[in-house]
Formats: sequence, structure tokens, C-alpha cells
Amino acid sequence: MPADSSPTGELDRLRLENETLSAVVGVVTSGPDLTHILDRVVDLLTRATNCHACFVYIRGGELLSLRAASPIYSHLVDKIAFGADQGLAGWSMRRREPAFIREGAISDPRTFYVPELEEERFQSMVAVPIPARAGESIGAIVLHTAAPREFDEGIINILSRAASLVAGAIENARLYEDAHERVGALTRLSGLGREIAAVTDREALFELAVTGVRDLLGADVCRLYESGEGDGSLRQVAAAPAAAAGGAEEGALVGELIETRGGAGQALRVRLGAALGLDAIPAAADAVSLMTSGRRTGALLVASGGPWPESAPELLRAAAQQIALATQRVELIERLTEENLARDLFDALAEDELAVAAEKAAAAGLDLDRPHVVLEARPRERGAATWTDRAAAAERAIKGALPAAFCDVTATSVRALAPVGAEGAEPVRALVEALAGPASAQDLAVGVSEGRGGRQGIARALREAADAAEIAGVIGGAEQVLLYRDTGAYRYLIDALDSGGPEDHLRTAVEAIAAYDRDRRAQLLLTLDEYLSHGRSVAATARALFIHVNTLRQRLERIEQLTGLRIGEEELLALQLAVKLGRIRAGAS
Repeated sequence: MPADSSPTGELDRLRLENETLSAVVGVVTSGPDLTHILDRVVDLLTRATNCHACFVYIRGGELLSLRAASPIYSHLVDKIAFGADQGLAGWSMRRREPAFIREGAISDPRTFYVPELEEERFQSMVAVPIPARAGESIGAIVLHTAAPREFDEGIINILSRAASLVAGAIENARLYEDAHERVGALTRLSGLGREIAAVTDREALFELAVTGVRDLLGADVCRLYESGEGDGSLRQVAAAPAAAAGGAEEGALVGELIETRGGAGQALRVRLGAALGLDAIPAAADAVSLMTSGRRTGALLVASGGPWPESAPELLRAAAQQIALATQRVELIERLTEENLARDLFDALAEDELAVAAEKAAAAGLDLDRPHVVLEARPRERGAATWTDRAAAAERAIKGALPAAFCDVTATSVRALAPVGAEGAEPVRALVEALAGPASAQDLAVGVSEGRGGRQGIARALREAADAAEIAGVIGGAEQVLLYRDTGAYRYLIDALDSGGPEDHLRTAVEAIAAYDRDRRAQLLLTLDEYLSHGRSVAATARALFIHVNTLRQRLERIEQLTGLRIGEEELLALQLAVKLGRIRAGAS
């Protein structure tokens, strides 16, 4: 129908335009509810333009989504979407100007056919862009009529000015929604933080972390990784939804994604989707490091089939910080719990409280009926100021040789309990060689028990390790790691330390030799011990000590002059025992 150009028609057009726009102003200023605003605007424009259908499309990323429609099509709101470069709406948006199809709309190349909208029923269409403050178009208003129609200047003016008013409402609503979403997200983040802070179990923490972060961001996938020792590799420890742990490639891709700072390109997302076993390429993906004391201890990955909310990167990093702190706290709790459990177990074994020992062992996941070896490492220099660092090195060395070792680190020693294949000395003899290097590097005396099973057997092994460590620490020489089986006669003398043995001429002589060695840094007591151990053979003793036979004879003469002993005439066994006990006392002093 052609427009009425008479004065009366012009006044009617202006009156309609003013009334419609006044009504639109009233609607868009009525509140932040965008759905209500758009529905009312559609109703006003439908009546003002006498069209058969009115639609409002809003751009989200690369899509135009139907956000409001005349009642007959209102059930399709939020269910129809097409490319922002498609249809008459897309054409109008790109050019930022109204677009018309006066008749034959379905055959116009600018029409994008949507079956649900029954567009074959309509002949005429008009679209006007919804302008944003920044100049870009954020949507379009589209009118359909069943019969061919000429949209006059008045209709275009109403639509264009209404679109400008709606633009402000959309942007204000988005600001409101963003603020509301941010408040909601921060509230959810705070709630997640409280839940995380309440967890004291590692596995429960990891499970809560991945499910909580996935829900927080509305992601499809969330995975948590731990950093490997030394190499910095990433190993999956939890996933939501549950998934088998990926290999080194997955960890490497997560590390690569961290470097992009959330800007993952198409190629990386394709590789990531394949590594994660996803059915489709993720539309968005991000990963962030878990940092503890300035080092990366893990990583958090999220991926989604749709775009992120703007607050996603900030929320992800805040959640990652909370998870890193919670992990550190749980590790501290676990370490303290394990330390207390280890202390209680070893103390119970030492005091022969075998029922208590069994209870503590069960709590630690140890089966005392199986053969175990006990080790004890001590500083050779008593009261060493650096024992804390050396103890840590000793613990690492023991766990390197025995990964299943259960350790107790005290102010004076490191004790360890670990399962072995069989009882006896042979199954544990290889430990002596394995620990020799670390013991020498840290100047440690290490005692190793025989393999023993059962509560009483392991309690005995604890005493064996302590005795072997005591002997290794006091007799000197190269044997810093000593197997109890190899302690020889010294193991019979450990208990005599408190009394010091009988007070006779042999004890007096040995104490004089020890004093001479201490004052002059000599080795007369060691020389005498080796001489007696080799059956008073000069040649064999000289070879054992790597000295010339004349040097040995000179030392023996000095001993006799110093003590008045006649070494060849003294009872061999009594003198040997006195010398060995004297060496233990001298080393312990």
C-alpha cells in the first residue's frame, strides 16, 4: 500500500512515529530485563508497522541468534541461529544500513532460508542494523509481510530509531549481565575456595578441583596435572569427566597451551582435541600453571565446545592459585601425618610394643609378616650443624635404592623400613654398594639389618641396623655402610659400652694407646686391631694396612714401649676384645 502523502496522512505518520518511539523509550528504560524489553519492542513494532512477523537477532561471536519474535514464532527464541554473514539480517549488519526485499523474498539471494520460520509464506522483508556505541552492529531487527509491500520512509525511520534505542538497552543489559555473571562467578569461586580449603585428602582435593573448575567455567573438560620431578613433565592426576591418563604428548600440549596464555589457535586446538580424545575440536581451551614457592608444581586445563565468558581466564587463574595452595597444605598435612606415623611405628618396634607396631604398620600400608630390611643412617661427626640437609640427602638416597622405603627422620638419624624379597643377608647385600656413594658424600654411617619378617623379627632388625650404624660410625675406615652380618666381633661388644669392660691392665693399655692416637692423630689402635685379627702375621697385616713391614714393626714397638705390653705373650682373644671395645669407646667419645 503506497504511503498517504496528504497533510492528514503526514500528521498521522508523525503521530504514529512519536507514539511508537515514546513507547519504545518507556520499555527500554523500564529495567535491565532484556527478554522483557525485546518482547515488548517486538509487540510495539508489529502493531506500528502492521507486519505479519517481527524478529530481533543479536550477535554473539560469529553467530546471529534469535532473541525475540512475534508470538507465533516465540517458541523458536534462542533455538535459531545462523552465521553473522548470512541472511538479510547479516547483509544489513555488515553494511550498517537498512535492507529491503519488496517481493519474492524467498528467491532473493540475500535470504537465508530457515524452515522453522516458514519464510516461503512471506513476500516482503526489511532489516535494520542495531548499532553499537563503538560503531559495530550488534544485531538486527527484521520484519516480514505475507504480501508485497513498499516500506516507506516513516517505517524505516521508526525501525532505525527503535533499533538505536534497543542497542542501548542491549548494551546496558550486557553490562548488567556481565556484572551479574561476574558477581555470580566470584560467589561460585568463593564457594569453591571454601570447599577446597576444607579438604584434607589429596585424591578428594583433586576430584573436587576438576569438577569444581569445570562447573565454575561451564567447561566441557577439566584436567589436573602434576609436574614430574626434575624434568618438569606433566602427568594427569584427575579429570572431569573421568578419563584415562594421557601420555607425554598430552602433557607437552598442555605446556604449549600454557605458553599461549589462552590464545590457542586452530592447529593447537585440533591437536589438543585429539590428545584429549574429544569428539570435536574444542572451540576454546586454556591452561594455567599451578605455582608453589615460585616453581611450577602442576597445571590445570579446561576446554569447551563453545566460547568462554570474558571472566573465564581470570577465574581460571584464581582457581588455580587456590588449588596450588590447597595442594601444598594437603601435602604438608600428609607429610606430618606420615612423619608422626613413622615415628610411632619405629618407637613401638624399639620398645617391643609389637601390637602397637602392627597397628601403625597397617595404617601405613605395611605388612610386617613379609620380610623387611631396616636401615639407619647417622652423621659420623656427632652434633653436625648441617644434619638437616644431610638427613634429607640420606632419605633421598635410601628411597632411591628402596622406592618403597618408609622413613623416619629424627634430629640424630634417619631410620627406614622397606620390604625385601627374602630373609637373610644376601637379599640386602646390594644395598651396601648402592648406598656407599651417598654415605661417603654426606659423611654418614649407615647400618643395614638382615632381611627379617614378623613383628619380632623386624624389631630385631631395628636393633641390628642401629648396632651396625654405631659400629660403622666409630671404627673408622672406608666401611661407612655396614651390613649387620659383616660387623664381626664388634656386635658382641656393643652392649659392653656402658660398663666399659673389666678394669685390668689390658683396658689401661688400650686407653693409653687411644689417648696417644687422639693427641698425635696416629693409628696405633687400628694397627694393633689388624695385627691381632691377622693372627699376629706381620706380612698379612702390612698388606691389609698398605704399609711396609718395617713401618708395622716400628708401630708395634711403639705400642709395647707405651703400654708395657708384650704383644706376643698376651692372651690373643682377651687382647682382641679389649682392643675392639677400646676402638668403639674411642669412636663414641
